[in-house]
Amino acid sequence: MILDRRTLLTTAAAATLCTVGAAAPVPRAPQLAPPGTPLRYGVLGDSITGRGSFSSRESGTWTTLLQSRLEKTWQVTRVKGATSRDAQGVTCLASVDSVPFGCDLVVVGLGTNDCREQRDGSYVYTPDDTHTAARVLFGAVAAANPGAVIVALGVWSDSTEQWTPEGSAYPVSRVESWDELIGDCVAEAGGIHIPCADLYLCSAYRLPAGRPAFGGYTTDGFHPNDAGHEALYRRVAHRLRLP
Repeated sequence: MILDRRTLLTTAAAATLCTVGAAAPVPRAPQLAPPGTPLRYGVLGDSITGRGSFSSRESGTWTTLLQSRLEKTWQVTRVKGATSRDAQGVTCLASVDSVPFGCDLVVVGLGTNDCREQRDGSYVYTPDDTHTAARVLFGAVAAANPGAVIVALGVWSDSTEQWTPEGSAYPVSRVESWDELIGDCVAEAGGIHIPCADLYLCSAYRLPAGRPAFGGYTTDGFHPNDAGHEALYRRVAHRLRLP
């Protein structure tokens, strides 16, 4: 089942139900815990963020690099959310089974497949689909992690590709449109949206294809390579102003 047809099962010390579709919380100005204290670090995402695929080693994925940076200042416990695949066979905003719970910092990387997925030459997901799924998801993340810093990574794809919205005569960047849609929902939930499409345009962050990667993958020229994961980590760390 997909996110907007079910409740999210989240866990802390005991199982707790977090109802999806509840009103988004009032935007906050969250801050990380004081240095030297425990920090729960939640991670939720697709192949780039949730699995870190196509890095040559697990320790080189952007979320693990970020964790290592956090561990220089805090006592970090990592908490993972769970995703599945939807009817199209992809991980997207609406195919989340559980979100991290009780965290001080949550990083979410979803939306790339919602932007890119095509069937028979047509895009599968509409702007309304994405807006609905993103609003539900980030509202649930905020509800499950009150007071947390929430970070959403932007769409990893080619922002120069043009797309003509239904009812419009003028093409626009689909990636920029999806970043705006998702960013609005993140902000509504009190989170931070960090675009990264400009990093995708740097071929050194994706190429060459055909090299072995951890987990049995082979680089495909689309997903970030080691340099790409490093660039994503540095962008997020800079935006968070980490020590």
